[in-house]
Amino acid sequence: MNPCLSDDALERVQADLGSIAERAHLAGCAACTGRARRMRRDLDLITAVLRETREPLTHAAPAHRRWIPAAVGLSMAALALLVWVEVAVWRAVTPPATMQPQEVAAILSDVSASLFSVNGDPVPAPADDGPLTLESMARDVDSTLTGDAP
Repeated sequence: MNPCLSDDALERVQADLGSIAERAHLAGCAACTGRARRMRRDLDLITAVLRETREPLTHAAPAHRRWIPAAVGLSMAALALLVWVEVAVWRAVTPPATMQPQEVAAILSDVSASLFSVNGDPVPAPADDGPLTLESMARDVDSTLTGDAP
């Protein structure tokens, strides 16, 4: 007695790809014939469902959501540009470690005089006050802003 056909062998016979021995066994075995009928019935049911069932409706994304990926990308690019500019400006403004405090004070004095002059010309620093320090420059800026006499 031959063993019953496997499911793969039954599928080959159903698709007319089975060997002569497999077809002969199917014709003579009641158990395999019943399994083949159930398989054919299941395949017919699946085919009918696929033919008769309508495709699901697809919904287009609302118009107000289409711009979100572009906005996120643009925001990230703007943030990266801002960080790059800030780092570049920070490096340009930060004095090198080798610069002396007197040089920093002179630069700040020139900047302060240019920013707070009425006609745009820098006001020369008084020579009789002694060496410029950051504290004296801060007092000068404070007095200029508040309108007090130095």
